Amino acid sequence: MNKDITGPVGEVTNVTVNLGPRIIMAGIEVLGTADNISIQVAEATEEELEKLKSANEIRLVKGEKG
Repeated sequence: MNKDITGPVGEVTNVTVNLGPRIIMAGIEVLGTADNISIQVAEATEEELEKLKSANEIRLVKGEKG
């Protein structure tokens, strides 16, 4: 995890989280694997980051632009 943590106590911004090896899926279909997945988190609490790193499944949902 990036050591440049800023923001209110218990909250971090702009931190890179290394999730490690993952299976890549779309819906229920396995598309492949990745040796390491890293994501840039704009804002989260320390607790949320720990949940993210330890999660067995992480869903990415495409949002609508407003």
